[in-house]
Amino acid sequence: MSILALLGLVLAACGTSGVPALTVSGAQAAVPLAGSSQLVVQIDNDGDGDDRLVAVDTDAAIGIELHETRIEDGIATMVDLDEVALPAGETVRFRPGGLHLMMIGPDDEVVLGARFPVTLRFERSDPITVTAEVRDLLDLAEDSFDADAGGS
Repeated sequence: MSILALLGLVLAACGTSGVPALTVSGAQAAVPLAGSSQLVVQIDNDGDGDDRLVAVDTDAAIGIELHETRIEDGIATMVDLDEVALPAGETVRFRPGGLHLMMIGPDDEVVLGARFPVTLRFERSDPITVTAEVRDLLDLAEDSFDADAGGS
């Protein structure tokens, strides 16, 4: 087998040869607390190729960081991520207590009931802009975990 054929098989196994088909839903932000706000969103990759979330931005905050909450020895820590894998055929949820998007320095218009645009940027796919609604953090967390109970 030639090296090019072997490389092709490896790339196909990794999902990079297919085409991602991303949809973004459920965008909601928590009412800001202590200069930050969590952003909840779901990304479905119904394609046959992998992708990666590499950045998220909005005019409603100074910036948005990709984070993951990890618990080690009973202690929760928040880890900054450079990117998040979006494997072919899978759903990735950003929510409190796990993978999440942290809005840094949300502006004065990020208040309960407000809406604002958020743009997600990917390694392979075109950017997707969605509208996020601001909700109470406890409602946001409860709803994002209830979604798992329904199988979505």
